[in-house]
Amino acid sequence: MAEVTILHQIEKIRDYERGYRASHVLNTGFRFGLLNALAEAVEGLSSPELAVKVMLYEPYLKIWCRTAYHFEILDCDHQGRFKLQPFMEEVLGLDLYAQTSPAKAAFASGKGQESMGSDPLDQYIRTGRISPSCQTPDASFATRRATKSMITIFVSMIFPARGELKKQLSDGVELLDIGCGSANLLIDFAHAFKRSRFVGIDSDVHGIEIAEGEIEEFGLTDRVHVENVNAEDMHFNEEFDVVSMVLTLHEILPESRPAALSKAHRALKKDGRIMILDYPYPGRLEDFRNPRYEYGIMEQYFEAINGIVHISQQEQDELLLQAGFKDIERMPVSEGGMLDFITAAKP
Repeated sequence: MAEVTILHQIEKIRDYERGYRASHVLNTGFRFGLLNALAEAVEGLSSPELAVKVMLYEPYLKIWCRTAYHFEILDCDHQGRFKLQPFMEEVLGLDLYAQTSPAKAAFASGKGQESMGSDPLDQYIRTGRISPSCQTPDASFATRRATKSMITIFVSMIFPARGELKKQLSDGVELLDIGCGSANLLIDFAHAFKRSRFVGIDSDVHGIEIAEGEIEEFGLTDRVHVENVNAEDMHFNEEFDVVSMVLTLHEILPESRPAALSKAHRALKKDGRIMILDYPYPGRLEDFRNPRYEYGIMEQYFEAINGIVHISQQEQDELLLQAGFKDIERMPVSEGGMLDFITAAKP
């Protein structure tokens, strides 16, 4: 038996995760008749054409088609028409499904419509009505667990490449973290950098309540403070040396992003810097099969029903420049560059 290493186990779990996500894409295609509609279109369909054929919400179908393209379920021609890859119709048994599926029969008779309404995906794919992100104690706890190891990314991947940032934190700064959640990262930073002071804001009241309890428990109330406020509603004025957004920029709804970044710019002192850690997202269809973008592609696929829209490097840069930032720098982070670390300065 070959030696089992940590890298082997990580890769195994990633394969499981990738298989689950691909299965979800296929299931959605079956459930809403997308795969059958594409099987019937010999020349393929663009996402607007597919939306007309199945009478569903085109912005979501565009995301679904591109995600299916990422998983090599679909191909796409130079005219933007998606079609099933060779032999996919036979392998998936689409002819059999079309003839015998109870779901297809229910939709044809109109009975399927009566059962809709409670599932957020059903509502979104039919009407475009988003399901606001759920803010509950359980959701906050799950987010807290998911971000618990964020300090590891900074210590093992970002600080070695950006030694000036670690030195700045060691020497002492005022840092604002937008979207701090339950403040895992701020508390870890406060333990590591005892000359720095930290403020965190988040719209999730449950996360803030968790953060306040842990800040008090660790005796950090003199250096760490959190507030329940949206990024676009904060009113800091030239108070911070560093503003951070860790897996936050893509979570801010598109209509609120310009105001949020403008407020972040205002919160910084002259010559202060913003640092953003987020998923890269492809701006061109041909990049949807680049493994570097896989996490961004899948996050977009699952978060679309909440109104979240991931943005490309060009769109990120445009937002930063419009907010008044300059000297934008970008560094791929983690194996395969699954995250981007972006910094920009306030002149």
